[in-house]
Amino acid sequence: MKYVSFSFCLVSAVLLVAICYAEPKASDSVDGKKIRGVWSIETMDTGNVENRKTIVPKAFMIFITEKYYSAIRDLAEKSSSSNSKAADAGTYEFDGKELVVHHMVSAFPVLGSMTFKCSMEGDNILILEPQYDKMKMPGMEGMKPSADGKMGYGDMAVKYRFKRME
Repeated sequence: MKYVSFSFCLVSAVLLVAICYAEPKASDSVDGKKIRGVWSIETMDTGNVENRKTIVPKAFMIFITEKYYSAIRDLAEKSSSSNSKAADAGTYEFDGKELVVHHMVSAFPVLGSMTFKCSMEGDNILILEPQYDKMKMPGMEGMKPSADGKMGYGDMAVKYRFKRME
């Protein structure tokens, strides 16, 4: 009987310690102040499950302030055009799990909003996952990746991983 009681106490103690020291899960809500800063792309996952790959884009930076954001990216690896830069800026909403950017100025011909699932690893890694089903682009309703994970300009981005610059 002593052995059973000791085993029960030991298992309970181990579980209690594991619960107390568990790392927060990516699905936990993120403090809105933590996403503010200057972020540079580290990696980008593209494609769907069958053809998913991780790439390191040439350049992509996001600037997030208390009320506004701006983003600039070099699409040189996706385009042979000499004008391979894309930029947008505007306001955003953040509820702790989703970041919705509202374009005020954009290099793209249509303005609207884009929604990203947002999580962080510590204080210095920002992870954004585009939610294509929530994208609002006037005149382009229904714009979604094809079944093989392609968009009109190439492989669809499914996850961006940014590192904090400041």
